[in-house]
This record gives sequence, C-alpha cells and structure tokens, in this order.
Amino acid sequence: MKSIGVPFYFGTATYDIQAEGLLVPTIQAAVISLAPNASFGEGQAIQAHYAWEDGSLFVVVRFQGQEWAFRDTEILDTRYTDVDRERRLKERVRLGVRRVFEAAYGLAESPWGILTGVRPVKMVHSMLDRGFTAEELRSMLLEVYALSPQKAELVLEVAARQRPFFHVDPGNPIGIYVGIPFCPTRCSYCSFAAYPLATHGHLLRDFLQALQVEIREVGSLIRELNLQVESVYLGGGTPTTVQGSDLENLLGLIGEHLSTSATREFTVEAGRPETLSRETLSILKSGGTQRISINPQTMHDATLEAIGRRHNVADVRKAFSLAREVGIPLVNMDIILGLPGEDLSHVQHTLEEIGAMQPDNLTVHSLALKRASRLRKNLDQVQIAQEQGEAMVDLARDYALSWGMDPYYLYRQRHILGDLENIGYAQPNTESVYNIQMMEERQSIVALGGGGISKLVAPDLTLIRQANPKCPAAYTTHIRESLQAKISLLRKHLSSSN
Repeated sequence: MKSIGVPFYFGTATYDIQAEGLLVPTIQAAVISLAPNASFGEGQAIQAHYAWEDGSLFVVVRFQGQEWAFRDTEILDTRYTDVDRERRLKERVRLGVRRVFEAAYGLAESPWGILTGVRPVKMVHSMLDRGFTAEELRSMLLEVYALSPQKAELVLEVAARQRPFFHVDPGNPIGIYVGIPFCPTRCSYCSFAAYPLATHGHLLRDFLQALQVEIREVGSLIRELNLQVESVYLGGGTPTTVQGSDLENLLGLIGEHLSTSATREFTVEAGRPETLSRETLSILKSGGTQRISINPQTMHDATLEAIGRRHNVADVRKAFSLAREVGIPLVNMDIILGLPGEDLSHVQHTLEEIGAMQPDNLTVHSLALKRASRLRKNLDQVQIAQEQGEAMVDLARDYALSWGMDPYYLYRQRHILGDLENIGYAQPNTESVYNIQMMEERQSIVALGGGGISKLVAPDLTLIRQANPKCPAAYTTHIRESLQAKISLLRKHLSSSN
C-alpha cells in the first residue's frame, strides 16, 4: 500500500486488545494517537506480550499479520529504576503498535516516533539531569523513541542551548504572564482565549479594572515574599487591542507592580499588525517593552483574507518599519506552515519577504487544527499540503539558519501538519527567556488576566496549575470572588523558595 502523507489513520475501526492489564491503557493511547476514530471491544485483534528474560526485556506486538519484536538490554543499566523499566516496557509497546499500524495501513512514519508529547525537549533535560550523556541520549532518541536523525539532533541542539537559562530554584526568580483575551477578529485556525472586539468589546472596560486589581495583589505578594521576576510576557489574544491611555496605564501598572531589579525581559505579543500605529508602538517603547511579536502568518493577501485576518501584507511591512523607527529593541515574527491553499512556493515567498525585513527572531508554526478551530470544523473544505509539510519545515529552517539564527525552543501539538513541530529561532543573545522557561517548565510562572494558567514548579519539578477563566466576563467575576484564594495558593507555594 502506498504511504499517505500523514502518519494517521482516519478510518473507523474497533480493536480487541489482547495483552496484560498493565499494557491495555498504553495500547489504547497508542492506537488513539494513530487512529483518532478508533473504538475498543470485539474487533481486530492487537496482541502484545513481554518477558524479562536472559538479562533483557523482550517485547512483541502483532496486528493484521504484521509483527514487531524487540529485545532491549540497555534498560538494565544501573542508572535506571524499576519505575524507568516499567516506563520503558510501555514505550517499547507503543513503538510496536506504531510500527504494525504503519505496516498494516500504509501510514507514513512520524519523524517524531513515539515522542508524542507537547514538550519533547523536557525528557532530554530530565535525562541530562540524571547524568546521561548527549551521545547516550542520541542513541535513546533514535532507538527507543524512533525519532528521525534530524529530529534527534534538533532536540539535543535545543536542549544544549536552553540549559544555561535554568536556575537552581524553580520558585525564585519567577516569570509573569498577563493575558489580554481580546482580538480584532478571530482567525479560523485559532482556539486560544481570543474574543473579537465586535462581539465582546463592551466587556473590555470591566476586564481592565479587574486586571488592575489582580496586578496590584500579585505585586504585593511579590514584595511580601521578596521574589525576583525574571521575565514579563503580555500575551493574549492581542494585547495591543488595548490602545491609548488604557495601554499606557496597563504598562505602567505592570512596571510598578510586576517588575523587579532582576527583570531582564518584557515582551508584548503585539501580534496583529493593524493594531500597531506609531502612537501604540511609542507607548510600548515608553512603557519599557523590550520585545514585541509582529505576526504576519503569511505574506499572501489572499490567504490572510481566507483565514480571517484583517491586515494585509502592506500592514506588516508598515508595522515592522514603525517598530524599528520607534526603537523597539527586538522583534519576533510568526509564520504558519500549511495554511489552506498554500504550498511550498507560497512559504518560500513568505520567507523571502520576512528575510528582507530582518527580524531578530522567527517562530515557525506548523498548522494544527485544534478542537475549537473553524478550519477543523470545515476540514472537508480545507486543502492542506500535508505531503509538503516536512519540506516546508526544512525550508524555514534553511532560511532561518542563513539569517544567522539558531533554534532555541520547540513544542508540538495534536493533529499538526505532517506530525511536525513549532519552533522558535533567534539571533545570538536574543532568545526569549520566557519562552524557554514556560516551555520546559523549569520556573514557576504566575499568570494573570484572562485565560492565564499559573504553573508553580516544585524543587522536584512537579507542577501545580491554577487557571483563570478565559471569558472576560467570567474573569471579572472570578477576580471579585476568588482572587484571595489564588493569592493564598501562590503564597503557600512560593514562600517555600525563601
């Protein structure tokens, strides 16, 4: 059977799992990751067996006449624990399920193998912490997780670039996120907390008043606990939907209450070029903004209109030029690969246009059709060039490297173009500290505003999450009724770092 362009089977089938109870949840999860419409019961048999024998772990998986078997001796290394060995058993079974499904259904191999989580670099950091060498990890990524050689090198390269940013104490310094859940319009591919001004603009005033209360309360806690703030990230949504004196006041409050002597980075996710007038950019600069993101997504007007963006290519060029004139120190630009109707030639044109502007950072997203996205709801109307996905990613990497940039953070999503990744590139010494800390979960992030999710990292790197409501109206009520409970949770966790 000819290999299809994505490593997923979208047919409907029922599978009968024949394996020890320990392995059943693992097999179900592996099947769902490959066949999203799968169900379980009486149906096609998936058999899995294992044995610890002859100083090794032996695993065999069978499906539709296909068989995958492996004998693992490396897992007996004394640095591994019993928990590690049980995890390895499940990893081997997951790989076996993937391989027999690929053979049975003619699926393309994923360049990420079974490393299917959002944060693939996080596992590498964990193993480096335990004393495994880069060479040992390279073998593990290739043999255990079945990454392609290119992805294995990418993960190791990004991990090496990130490690100097980590601190001994994950609770001090901290990072700050402030969410503004408003946008000029809602893009067809989006499932973030982003409410169009046309339908929710009447909620903005009350939202900003509630946010001011939260900023002051969190700032008071920062001073009480003598915490240092390493980075501040104003995101959304599109924070620059807040304009004029409202934006000026917001930036002033952030600077007064959320910044400390250790703050080395203040980023505003400006995003929409049409919101970036000279006045707005001047307010950002005067308010201490060091980094902004201007996100064209593509440099093709027809695509921008199709996905619901209000700006055009000329707006991107104008916003970028104004940002440089005003003196914003660092500018990132986002693009999305696999937008409807675009192929490799469109991506190349976009990269040529962006290269001419010379941004400091480039973030390359592979289109993910998320559950809340209108594109996914209308999937039958969307022509996504899945077979060109990897070529698009490689092309973007080639351009970024030619501009003197290096990859410094990455993450993955479900149902992403070609089962690939999102990756950030940066000129030397322009990496976003917040992006690294947030993605690798090595630092406590206190999140304010709509849709903000605080991640409180313990010394053993376990997490406690606390989420603010996404809806502006619900957020305003939440601040009135539940803010003190949030402050108590933050105090309990962060006071242990002092």
